[in-house]
Amino acid sequence: MPRFFCHTLLLVFFYFSYYNINMNMKITLIPERCIACGLCQTYSDLFDYHDNGIVRFYDDPDQLEKEISPSQDVLEAVKNCPTRALIGNQEALINGDNPLPLV
Repeated sequence: MPRFFCHTLLLVFFYFSYYNINMNMKITLIPERCIACGLCQTYSDLFDYHDNGIVRFYDDPDQLEKEISPSQDVLEAVKNCPTRALIGNQEALINGDNPLPLV
């Protein structure tokens, strides 16, 4: 195997392990921040609304945190929430900042 190819594989492995690409991400809902604009539901089917329009998870209305595998639609919903009522532990990676979990 050529040396360049091995070096490239090593860099790819390091990138995926450092940025936790293969791992699940935690999505946290903060209902107090939600203004019921509807953007998150337009981006992802993971989200739905209570009768008053406040965000909730589609399959479990009482849950405020959920571990999911990263998907582009959920990442877009988190990124585009105008009030940051959706928080993801990989949100910094989306915005190009330091990829540490948000607290």
